Amino acid sequence: MANRREIDWTVRFLEIVAALSLFSLMSITCADVALRYFFNSPLHSATELTRILMAIVVFCGLPVACVREEHITVDLLDSFSPKAVINIRQAVMNLIAAVAMVGIAWRVQALAFRAMEYGDTTEFLRLPVHYVTFFISAMSAITSLALFYNGVRYLFGRGPLSPGPQDTSIKETNL
Repeated sequence: MANRREIDWTVRFLEIVAALSLFSLMSITCADVALRYFFNSPLHSATELTRILMAIVVFCGLPVACVREEHITVDLLDSFSPKAVINIRQAVMNLIAAVAMVGIAWRVQALAFRAMEYGDTTEFLRLPVHYVTFFISAMSAITSLALFYNGVRYLFGRGPLSPGPQDTSIKETNL
């Protein structure tokens, strides 16, 4: 089992990368709008940079949301489930999601290798597409590890939603 401190540092790093990417995305969008409005000359690469930065924001946030279980859920079964089955239900759900994310990471990695082989680049900046695609694959694999980690935690009754007085969730920290 991973050390809690290592997980906290990994989560913090991913949060910082996502925040910096989001700030860059905001800056590029503001510059693009201002240039388009005042000088009738938009940033030609804004669309490409937006796509790349959105991928970074989303796929840096995915493992963080999964390890903390802060993702959007539909609580259809919560009112019918006794507290005794919460850990089993959550363990099964996390382990199924972990397997699905492994499949996604594997397929996206295949797409990244194909993009690298073909030499695919973006239209204006001519950036190689495979770098972002490998990043998406790696973040999907890290997400699967986060889901597997939570699944194991639930098997031992120590997951973020486990019933009981213990506080086992990975908390949000402020800089």
